[in-house]
Amino acid sequence: MRALSQDSFIDAPWHLAVCRPNQGHIAFRNLAKAGIDVFMPRHRTSRRWRGRLIESLQPVFGGYLFFSSDPTAPRWHQVATTPGIGSLVKLGGRPAQVPSNIVTNLMMRCDSDGCLIPSADFQAGETVQLTCGPFAGFIATIEKVTPERRIHLLLDMLGRATSLTVPDTMVAR
Repeated sequence: MRALSQDSFIDAPWHLAVCRPNQGHIAFRNLAKAGIDVFMPRHRTSRRWRGRLIESLQPVFGGYLFFSSDPTAPRWHQVATTPGIGSLVKLGGRPAQVPSNIVTNLMMRCDSDGCLIPSADFQAGETVQLTCGPFAGFIATIEKVTPERRIHLLLDMLGRATSLTVPDTMVAR
């Protein structure tokens, strides 16, 4: 999620807030309503629920979100007391500052909804890790990549190579 448009990146100091458990979306909504620049990058994940595969958007940095404040008039107290926020990440008693180039680079890798765009430059022979599904955590070798962004993998199971086809969103380097 992002409260900023692609063309309005801010070169102001960015800070990090810790969200209360499972309340990141509430904190994001409340900070955006208060007029504070907020950024919470997300990625698509799949999980099994009642025998079905459910796709959802999860925060990349679970439990954290980035916010920007004017250095001349910081609104740290307002952020810290916003519903959904647990605390601010501090360094030496003051909110820690995240370099703006890190946040800007993250924003550039996201679409308009704040979802990370997966890199599609996987190559045959490359070793990747499955990130979700029944084989999450397994290491596999890419056999080929189709134009539809489906990846054919060779998975070593019980000493035997097993072929598996997954979307590119289910693997990571």
